[in-house]
Amino acid sequence: MSANLAAHEQQTTEREASSLEAVESSDEGAEGGISYLDSDLSQVGGLNEALTSESASSDLVRDLEHRLAELEKKLDKQSENEKKAAATAAKKFTTRPFGRIQIDAASFDQTETNRATVGDARNGVDIRRARLGIEGEGFDTFFYRFDVDFVTFDQQTATRPTIFDAYLDTLHLPFLQNVRIGHFREPFSLERLSSTNDLPFMERSAAVNSLTPNRNLGIMEFGNNEELTRTWAYGVFSENTDEFGEQLSDRTGISFTTRQTWLPYYDELAEGRYLLHFGGSYSYRRIANSQRRFNSFPEITLKEGVLSRTPNFVDTGTLNLDDYHVLGSEFSNLWGSFSIQGEYVAVLGTQNNGESMFLNGGYVEAGYWLTGEHKNYLRQQGIYGGVTPHSNFFRVDGDCGICTGPGAWELVGRVSTIDLTNNNINGGTMTNFSAGLNWYYTIRSRIMFDYVHAGLDRNGVDSAAHIFATRFQYAF
Repeated sequence: MSANLAAHEQQTTEREASSLEAVESSDEGAEGGISYLDSDLSQVGGLNEALTSESASSDLVRDLEHRLAELEKKLDKQSENEKKAAATAAKKFTTRPFGRIQIDAASFDQTETNRATVGDARNGVDIRRARLGIEGEGFDTFFYRFDVDFVTFDQQTATRPTIFDAYLDTLHLPFLQNVRIGHFREPFSLERLSSTNDLPFMERSAAVNSLTPNRNLGIMEFGNNEELTRTWAYGVFSENTDEFGEQLSDRTGISFTTRQTWLPYYDELAEGRYLLHFGGSYSYRRIANSQRRFNSFPEITLKEGVLSRTPNFVDTGTLNLDDYHVLGSEFSNLWGSFSIQGEYVAVLGTQNNGESMFLNGGYVEAGYWLTGEHKNYLRQQGIYGGVTPHSNFFRVDGDCGICTGPGAWELVGRVSTIDLTNNNINGGTMTNFSAGLNWYYTIRSRIMFDYVHAGLDRNGVDSAAHIFATRFQYAF
């Protein structure tokens, strides 16, 4: 019986131990479950934080998108307003005033033979030009220009100013490009088409001044290619109108004039500091009254009263002919601050007495900018425009002493000739040697100093004159 009791106690002890192990195992499982649950809760917390962060980022993105949309609306509205303003401005005609005044002083030293041949060229001072005008654009299609000179007077009345430019351009036309109608320069000669505001000498060369056409009433088509290497102009004009564009005669005077230019080399990177230019011009001229006269002063002139001025050194007198032809060629080369330019002009025709007529002349000129500038070539027109000095002239007392700006200084020289002697025509031959110094102290103002040695051969008699001249110019 005691043995049975011992066995029963042993079984009870083993069952308790087994139960304890189960409980411990159960506790360990619970602890593991709790640990796993804590891990899951931690992940859920991180996910919540991520979701919260992502939500904040989404809000920021939406806010930025809203602001960007508002900014785009404002920019679109501003762009529309600018377009409307530009369109409105294009529909309006703009107006810009412009003008110039040129005051000359000159001294003529003639030989006795020269004075006896052409007359006395008197010394003095003169307002060479005093012009006012307006110009502008309209409808993004038109350009107009009108100006008068208060110094040059109408030859008929000697009382009213001269109309120079009075024309309207219609631009950007299909096939034709541009058309000009009114009173303006015929398209002939590089020097003739360049403004006197920008010429390196006080006056144009004798050949260009005497033989080439000037302003007349007419219509002209003009344009250029896309590469800006070619320009062209064709026009029909009323031949040899007076200072007010008038021509009254029983016989209609008419002219056809054209000019073509070619720019085989142009340094784009240097903005035209280096270039090569060629051009040619032609004009057929049917004379209204069958009379024409060619003459020229010695490349310096002063007015003496309303209708009188420095005497012409070469003069054909009145020639009787019905029509004639004018041919012109031109070239120019820029090489930095150095420039060279030349032209040749010839007039051909048959006089009414059967004698042929051949008159001709030309010039070659060179220039150098001592202060480093270069001539300004206008590619759409094939001519030269004004030059902007690197520095205007100034002289001020600063902290470091006297500070100065030199303006722009240009040294120029020219040889020109004109021959108005042929068959029964005894107009004479003149050859001039000129030198000049130009000081541009602002873009609008300059002072010019010219010397001209004028050599004349007329009626077999040689003579000469030395001319010293200066000009003050202000243009705006």
